[in-house]
Amino acid sequence: MKHILKSINITVLLTILFVAILSCSATSIQSLKHNDKKENLIEVTPVVNDYVSNVVKPVLDSYPEKDKLSVLIKVSKILIDENTGVNKNSIKPSRYIYYDLLEKVKLGFLVSFKMSAEQKRNLKDWHEKYMKKTPADVFFAPSADEIIKYKAAFGCSHYARSFIAVVKALGLMDKPEDLRYVISSKADDYNKALEKNDSEMTINGHQFVIAKIDAKWILINTSKSEWTAMPEGFSPNSIGPPKNFPIRFPSYPDVTFLFRKIGKDCDDDCNDNSLAALMNIYRSGDSQSSNFKWERFEGVN
Repeated sequence: MKHILKSINITVLLTILFVAILSCSATSIQSLKHNDKKENLIEVTPVVNDYVSNVVKPVLDSYPEKDKLSVLIKVSKILIDENTGVNKNSIKPSRYIYYDLLEKVKLGFLVSFKMSAEQKRNLKDWHEKYMKKTPADVFFAPSADEIIKYKAAFGCSHYARSFIAVVKALGLMDKPEDLRYVISSKADDYNKALEKNDSEMTINGHQFVIAKIDAKWILINTSKSEWTAMPEGFSPNSIGPPKNFPIRFPSYPDVTFLFRKIGKDCDDDCNDNSLAALMNIYRSGDSQSSNFKWERFEGVN
Protein backbone atom coordinates (compact mmCIF):
# COMPACT_ATOMS: atom_id res chain seq x y z
CA MET A 1 0.00 0.00 0.00
CA LYS A 2 2.73 2.46 1.01
CA HIS A 3 4.53 1.78 -2.26
CA ILE A 4 1.41 2.55 -4.28
CA LEU A 5 0.67 5.75 -2.37
CA LYS A 6 4.24 6.96 -2.65
CA SER A 7 4.16 6.34 -6.38
CA ILE A 8 1.58 9.08 -6.73
CA ASN A 9 3.89 11.98 -7.50
CA ILE A 10 3.17 15.10 -5.47
CA THR A 11 3.62 17.10 -8.68
CA VAL A 12 0.63 15.31 -10.18
CA LEU A 13 -1.43 16.17 -7.11
CA LEU A 14 -0.49 19.84 -7.24
CA THR A 15 -1.10 19.98 -10.98
CA ILE A 16 -4.60 18.57 -10.60
CA LEU A 17 -5.42 21.04 -7.85
CA PHE A 18 -4.01 23.91 -9.88
CA VAL A 19 -5.98 22.95 -12.97
CA ALA A 20 -9.14 22.67 -10.88
CA ILE A 21 -8.59 26.16 -9.50
CA LEU A 22 -7.88 27.62 -12.92
CA SER A 23 -10.94 26.06 -14.49
CA CYS A 24 -13.17 27.33 -11.71
CA SER A 25 -11.78 30.83 -11.40
CA ALA A 26 -12.48 31.57 -15.06
CA THR A 27 -16.03 30.25 -14.92
CA SER A 28 -18.63 32.56 -16.42
CA ILE A 29 -21.62 33.97 -14.54
CA GLN A 30 -23.93 31.70 -16.47
CA SER A 31 -22.05 28.53 -15.58
CA LEU A 32 -21.88 29.58 -11.93
CA LYS A 33 -25.63 29.24 -11.52
CA HIS A 34 -25.32 25.59 -10.51
CA ASN A 35 -23.42 26.77 -7.42
CA ASP A 36 -26.27 28.86 -6.05
CA LYS A 37 -26.69 27.91 -2.43
CA LYS A 38 -29.43 25.44 -1.62
CA GLU A 39 -28.89 25.42 2.12
CA ASN A 40 -27.53 27.91 4.59
CA LEU A 41 -23.98 26.93 5.52
CA ILE A 42 -24.13 28.45 9.02
CA GLU A 43 -27.61 27.36 10.08
CA VAL A 44 -28.36 26.21 13.63
CA THR A 45 -29.72 22.68 13.21
CA PRO A 46 -30.63 19.91 15.70
CA VAL A 47 -27.10 18.55 15.23
CA VAL A 48 -25.62 21.91 16.21
CA ASN A 49 -27.94 22.26 19.19
CA ASP A 50 -27.07 18.77 20.45
CA TYR A 51 -23.35 19.50 20.23
CA VAL A 52 -23.81 22.79 22.06
CA SER A 53 -25.92 21.23 24.82
CA ASN A 54 -23.75 18.16 25.36
CA VAL A 55 -20.25 19.48 24.74
CA VAL A 56 -19.87 23.25 24.51
CA LYS A 57 -22.19 24.52 27.20
CA PRO A 58 -20.87 22.26 30.00
CA VAL A 59 -17.35 23.55 29.34
CA LEU A 60 -18.50 27.18 29.29
CA ASP A 61 -20.50 26.73 32.50
CA SER A 62 -17.29 25.85 34.35
CA TYR A 63 -15.22 28.53 32.63
CA PRO A 64 -14.40 31.35 35.10
CA GLU A 65 -14.14 34.19 32.58
CA LYS A 66 -17.53 35.65 31.64
CA ASP A 67 -16.73 38.70 29.51
CA LYS A 68 -17.93 38.29 25.94
CA LEU A 69 -14.56 38.25 24.18
CA SER A 70 -13.13 35.65 26.57
CA VAL A 71 -16.19 33.46 26.11
CA LEU A 72 -16.03 33.71 22.31
CA ILE A 73 -12.36 32.78 22.29
CA LYS A 74 -13.12 29.88 24.62
CA VAL A 75 -15.79 28.66 22.20
CA SER A 76 -13.18 28.73 19.45
CA LYS A 77 -10.76 26.76 21.61
CA ILE A 78 -13.43 24.16 22.31
CA LEU A 79 -14.03 23.77 18.58
CA ILE A 80 -10.37 23.19 17.72
CA ASP A 81 -9.60 20.99 20.73
CA GLU A 82 -8.74 17.41 19.79
CA ASN A 83 -11.13 16.02 22.40
CA THR A 84 -14.09 18.40 22.39
CA GLY A 85 -13.72 19.88 18.94
CA VAL A 86 -15.19 19.45 15.49
CA ASN A 87 -11.96 17.91 14.18
CA LYS A 88 -11.89 14.64 16.14
CA ASN A 89 -12.38 12.63 12.93
CA SER A 90 -10.52 14.96 10.60
CA ILE A 91 -8.47 13.64 7.70
CA LYS A 92 -5.52 15.37 6.09
CA PRO A 93 -6.71 17.32 3.04
CA SER A 94 -4.22 15.46 0.83
CA ARG A 95 -5.95 12.20 1.70
CA TYR A 96 -9.16 13.44 0.09
CA ILE A 97 -7.27 14.25 -3.10
CA TYR A 98 -5.43 10.91 -3.12
CA TYR A 99 -8.72 9.13 -2.55
CA ASP A 100 -10.33 10.99 -5.45
CA LEU A 101 -7.46 10.04 -7.76
CA LEU A 102 -7.37 6.38 -6.74
CA GLU A 103 -11.13 5.97 -6.70
CA LYS A 104 -11.14 6.63 -10.45
CA VAL A 105 -9.58 3.17 -10.78
CA LYS A 106 -11.51 1.74 -7.82
CA LEU A 107 -8.49 1.77 -5.52
CA GLY A 108 -9.66 4.46 -3.12
CA PHE A 109 -9.74 1.94 -0.29
CA LEU A 110 -5.94 2.03 -0.23
CA VAL A 111 -6.08 5.52 1.29
CA SER A 112 -8.42 4.48 4.09
CA PHE A 113 -6.20 1.85 5.72
CA LYS A 114 -5.64 2.59 9.43
CA MET A 115 -8.47 5.12 9.44
CA SER A 116 -11.22 4.84 12.00
CA ALA A 117 -14.71 3.79 10.96
CA GLU A 118 -15.87 7.40 11.34
CA GLN A 119 -13.05 8.70 9.14
CA LYS A 120 -13.80 6.12 6.45
CA ARG A 121 -17.46 7.11 6.46
CA ASN A 122 -16.55 10.76 6.26
CA LEU A 123 -14.09 10.21 3.41
CA LYS A 124 -16.62 8.26 1.37
CA ASP A 125 -19.59 10.52 2.07
CA TRP A 126 -17.82 13.84 1.47
CA HIS A 127 -16.14 12.51 -1.67
CA GLU A 128 -19.49 11.42 -3.05
CA LYS A 129 -21.22 14.67 -2.19
CA TYR A 130 -18.56 17.30 -2.92
CA MET A 131 -15.67 16.00 -5.00
CA LYS A 132 -17.22 14.50 -8.12
CA LYS A 133 -17.29 17.79 -10.06
CA THR A 134 -14.47 19.79 -8.44
CA PRO A 135 -12.36 17.92 -5.86
CA ALA A 136 -11.37 21.12 -4.06
CA ASP A 137 -15.01 21.82 -3.17
CA VAL A 138 -14.57 19.59 -0.13
CA PHE A 139 -12.69 22.54 1.39
CA PHE A 140 -15.61 24.93 0.93
CA ALA A 141 -18.92 23.10 0.53
CA PRO A 142 -19.65 21.40 3.90
CA SER A 143 -22.08 23.22 6.18
CA ALA A 144 -21.71 23.74 9.92
CA ASP A 145 -24.26 20.97 10.41
CA GLU A 146 -22.17 18.45 8.46
CA ILE A 147 -18.86 19.55 9.93
CA ILE A 148 -20.19 19.12 13.46
CA LYS A 149 -22.01 15.89 12.61
CA TYR A 150 -18.89 14.28 11.16
CA LYS A 151 -16.40 16.08 13.45
CA ALA A 152 -14.29 16.40 10.33
CA ALA A 153 -13.11 20.02 10.19
CA PHE A 154 -9.72 20.55 8.55
CA GLY A 155 -9.82 24.07 7.15
CA CYS A 156 -10.55 27.69 8.02
CA SER A 157 -13.97 27.77 6.36
CA HIS A 158 -15.01 24.71 8.39
CA TYR A 159 -14.02 26.30 11.70
CA ALA A 160 -15.57 29.68 10.88
CA ARG A 161 -18.90 28.11 9.96
CA SER A 162 -18.97 25.88 13.01
CA PHE A 163 -18.10 28.80 15.25
CA ILE A 164 -20.91 31.01 13.95
CA ALA A 165 -23.51 28.23 14.23
CA VAL A 166 -22.42 27.39 17.79
CA VAL A 167 -22.37 31.03 18.91
CA LYS A 168 -25.87 31.51 17.50
CA ALA A 169 -27.09 28.39 19.29
CA LEU A 170 -25.65 29.72 22.54
CA GLY A 171 -27.28 33.12 22.02
CA LEU A 172 -24.06 34.94 22.84
CA MET A 173 -24.52 37.93 20.54
CA ASP A 174 -27.10 40.66 21.12
CA LYS A 175 -27.84 41.45 17.48
CA PRO A 176 -27.59 39.36 14.28
CA GLU A 177 -25.46 42.03 12.61
CA ASP A 178 -22.88 41.87 15.43
CA LEU A 179 -21.51 38.52 14.20
CA ARG A 180 -20.42 38.01 10.59
CA TYR A 181 -18.64 35.57 8.34
CA VAL A 182 -15.56 36.97 6.55
CA ILE A 183 -13.75 35.91 3.39
CA SER A 184 -10.31 37.38 2.77
CA SER A 185 -7.42 37.02 0.34
CA LYS A 186 -3.67 37.42 0.60
CA ALA A 187 -2.69 40.92 -0.45
CA ASP A 188 0.44 39.92 -2.35
CA ASP A 189 -1.40 37.22 -4.29
CA TYR A 190 -4.16 39.64 -5.20
CA ASN A 191 -1.69 42.33 -6.28
CA LYS A 192 0.16 39.91 -8.57
CA ALA A 193 -3.05 38.74 -10.22
CA LEU A 194 -4.30 42.28 -10.60
CA GLU A 195 -1.07 43.53 -12.16
CA LYS A 196 -1.25 40.80 -14.79
CA ASN A 197 -5.04 41.12 -15.09
CA ASP A 198 -5.02 37.34 -14.76
CA SER A 199 -8.44 36.09 -13.67
CA GLU A 200 -7.09 32.53 -13.62
CA MET A 201 -4.20 33.12 -11.23
CA THR A 202 -4.48 31.42 -7.87
CA ILE A 203 -5.22 33.80 -4.99
CA ASN A 204 -4.86 32.25 -1.56
CA GLY A 205 -6.90 33.50 1.36
CA HIS A 206 -8.49 32.87 4.71
CA GLN A 207 -11.93 32.67 6.32
CA PHE A 208 -12.69 33.89 9.82
CA VAL A 209 -15.29 35.79 11.86
CA ILE A 210 -15.83 39.40 12.87
CA ALA A 211 -17.76 40.28 16.04
CA LYS A 212 -18.88 43.55 17.58
CA ILE A 213 -18.13 43.73 21.29
CA ASP A 214 -18.77 46.89 23.31
CA ALA A 215 -19.03 49.01 20.16
CA LYS A 216 -15.67 47.72 18.86
CA TRP A 217 -15.12 45.26 16.02
CA ILE A 218 -12.92 42.24 16.77
CA LEU A 219 -11.56 39.81 14.20
CA ILE A 220 -11.55 36.23 15.49
CA ASN A 221 -9.30 33.76 13.71
CA THR A 222 -11.46 30.74 14.47
CA SER A 223 -8.98 28.16 13.21
CA LYS A 224 -6.34 29.39 15.68
CA SER A 225 -8.44 30.79 18.56
CA GLU A 226 -6.84 34.21 18.39
CA TRP A 227 -8.13 37.71 17.87
CA THR A 228 -7.13 41.16 16.74
CA ALA A 229 -9.00 44.44 17.13
CA MET A 230 -9.96 46.72 14.29
CA PRO A 231 -9.16 50.44 14.68
CA GLU A 232 -11.61 52.92 16.14
CA GLY A 233 -14.34 53.89 13.73
CA PHE A 234 -14.09 50.75 11.61
CA SER A 235 -17.35 49.40 10.18
CA PRO A 236 -17.76 46.26 8.05
CA ASN A 237 -20.49 48.11 6.17
CA SER A 238 -17.90 50.54 4.81
CA ILE A 239 -15.72 47.87 3.23
CA GLY A 240 -16.20 47.52 -0.51
CA PRO A 241 -14.45 48.05 -3.85
CA PRO A 242 -12.25 49.79 -4.78
CA LYS A 243 -10.60 50.46 -1.38
CA ASN A 244 -9.59 47.80 1.11
CA PHE A 245 -8.22 47.33 4.60
CA PRO A 246 -5.23 45.27 5.88
CA ILE A 247 -5.70 42.37 8.28
CA ARG A 248 -3.00 40.62 10.29
CA PHE A 249 -3.16 37.76 12.77
CA PRO A 250 -0.46 36.66 15.26
CA SER A 251 -0.27 33.21 13.65
CA TYR A 252 0.61 34.72 10.27
CA PRO A 253 2.89 37.66 11.16
CA ASP A 254 4.27 38.06 7.64
CA VAL A 255 0.94 37.81 5.81
CA THR A 256 -1.42 40.68 5.06
CA PHE A 257 -4.98 39.63 4.31
CA LEU A 258 -7.57 41.83 2.61
CA PHE A 259 -11.32 41.79 3.03
CA ARG A 260 -13.19 40.27 0.11
CA LYS A 261 -16.68 39.57 1.42
CA ILE A 262 -18.33 40.22 4.78
CA GLY A 263 -21.72 38.74 5.61
CA LYS A 264 -24.44 41.23 6.44
CA ASP A 265 -25.34 39.34 9.63
CA CYS A 266 -24.85 36.00 11.41
CA ASP A 267 -27.11 34.22 8.91
CA ASP A 268 -25.25 35.38 5.80
CA ASP A 269 -22.84 32.68 4.58
CA CYS A 270 -21.66 34.81 1.63
CA ASN A 271 -22.62 31.97 -0.75
CA ASP A 272 -19.11 30.64 -0.18
CA ASN A 273 -20.11 27.10 -1.12
CA SER A 274 -17.63 26.17 -3.86
CA LEU A 275 -14.21 26.88 -5.25
CA ALA A 276 -15.75 28.72 -8.20
CA ALA A 277 -17.69 31.05 -5.93
CA LEU A 278 -14.69 31.58 -3.65
CA MET A 279 -12.27 32.45 -6.45
CA ASN A 280 -14.69 35.05 -7.80
CA ILE A 281 -15.25 36.53 -4.34
CA TYR A 282 -11.49 36.93 -4.06
CA ARG A 283 -11.48 39.12 -7.16
CA SER A 284 -14.64 41.14 -6.83
CA GLY A 285 -16.42 40.56 -3.53
CA ASP A 286 -19.20 38.96 -5.57
CA SER A 287 -19.52 35.19 -5.97
CA GLN A 288 -21.11 35.73 -9.38
CA SER A 289 -18.41 38.00 -10.86
CA SER A 290 -14.81 37.17 -11.71
CA ASN A 291 -13.84 40.77 -12.56
CA PHE A 292 -11.19 42.63 -10.58
CA LYS A 293 -12.93 45.43 -8.68
CA TRP A 294 -10.43 46.26 -5.95
CA GLU A 295 -7.43 48.51 -6.33
CA ARG A 296 -3.88 47.35 -5.76
CA PHE A 297 -3.13 47.33 -2.06
CA GLU A 298 0.01 49.25 -1.15
CA GLY A 299 2.40 48.48 1.69
CA VAL A 300 2.80 44.77 0.92
CA ASN A 301 6.27 43.30 0.44
